[in-house]
Amino acid sequence: MCKLGDIIVISEFKNEFNQIVKRHSFVVIDEKENTIEGMNYDFVSNMLCSFHNENHRKRKLSFKENLEISKKSIINNNLNEKNGFIKADQLYYFNKANIDYHIIGKLNDRAMKKLFQLLIMLDNEDRIKYITTNLK
Repeated sequence: MCKLGDIIVISEFKNEFNQIVKRHSFVVIDEKENTIEGMNYDFVSNMLCSFHNENHRKRKLSFKENLEISKKSIINNNLNEKNGFIKADQLYYFNKANIDYHIIGKLNDRAMKKLFQLLIMLDNEDRIKYITTNLK
């Protein structure tokens, strides 16, 4: 069972365009059961992506929605050996019964605090996208 701050890899999910994506990392930011748009969910997460190279890093970090995460910010890092970023403006809603996932690590407290500060700022600016494509 995933918990707040866990980094998970989901085997297959639907992105914001309802396209199927294979194997991707997410950070769990909420683990309470609830409903959104009348659909049940039991956790919310942000997508965690790796940098391909220095140019990719600079381009992605030019957007204030993206939070840089170093591999040092990850506790018990079992798979992800690259530095990366969290797409904080995209909240993915999932139901654990409908996905295949496994835990590969956990964000440390400092990184989680930065993430929640960014989420609050983005929410105050109405820049959050609620992605419910995996609940349908």
